[in-house]
Amino acid sequence: MQEKVKLILGTMTFGEQIFGRDTEDMVRCFLDHGYRELDTAYVYNNGECERLLGTALEHIDRSRFEIATKVNPRITGRLDGQAVLTQFYESLERLKLDKADTLYLHFPDPDTPVESALEACAQLYEEGKFSELGLSNFPAWLVGEVYHICDTHGWMLPKVYEGLYNPLSRFAERELDCALDHYGMRFYAYNPLAGGMLTNKYSGKDKSLKEGRFTNRPNYQQRYWKNSYFRAADHIREACADHDINIIEASYRWLAYHSMLKARRGDGIIIGASRLSQLEQNMAALEKGKLPDEIVQAVWEAWEISRADAPEYFKYYIPEKSRGN
Repeated sequence: MQEKVKLILGTMTFGEQIFGRDTEDMVRCFLDHGYRELDTAYVYNNGECERLLGTALEHIDRSRFEIATKVNPRITGRLDGQAVLTQFYESLERLKLDKADTLYLHFPDPDTPVESALEACAQLYEEGKFSELGLSNFPAWLVGEVYHICDTHGWMLPKVYEGLYNPLSRFAERELDCALDHYGMRFYAYNPLAGGMLTNKYSGKDKSLKEGRFTNRPNYQQRYWKNSYFRAADHIREACADHDINIIEASYRWLAYHSMLKARRGDGIIIGASRLSQLEQNMAALEKGKLPDEIVQAVWEAWEISRADAPEYFKYYIPEKSRGN
């Protein structure tokens, strides 16, 4: 039997589209399907995501789930040791937990030596406040630097990387994939549906903005709202129609069975949803196995269309005063 990649529940919609008891219902649904890992961050929806998640988890046995959160430079303008400690302890308070399973550095701060943040992480690790260090949105060369800083000091080594990856955004394949193999790190893919481009909500024939990621998050417009992305998504959609397969299902199945993700490495897909039925459909899609060859070929052709406009897999914190320079 073929080993499968993991599924991780992304919770960024909590506090934006999902509220109250629906939060607990969605978490329970995910756990009842045999999955364990939940992903959040200090900045998601100004902390409301973690607060809702904390309320939901109060009613769920701690042994049933693993939870990851992230600290980043946006709050204080830098990612130094104090920022790590302040954000992480507040995250635990919101989540109503005494420890997390994974602590991520959400993205790098080019103006602050990363060693400061790593030293704070080492302190938290020694205190038993988290079990695993993760990196997100770091370029491959900086992954190597972090690894060697930690190794030199005898600190915990990074074990997992969370990065941008989907059928239309594939620069992680270029160098990051090999780096993660070299350093023994897992890869968790976020934005598996390219912010909604790989759904039936948008097409090249109708580019009107509809309620969702592209209206709520301007950075998603900057990342994906491009003619090449519309054309690439339409190309995949046409191939899917020939096989009566939804493009959402095809995107998840491509990631699970045809992409750089490796089950043996422990890789996974971060899936999210704006309602419970959507989550159930997304999980069901991954049970259907490999795609027809024609759709796999269409994805390769679509990447050739979107490649020139595709965002990098990494990004840096840029202070407001420096933007546009």
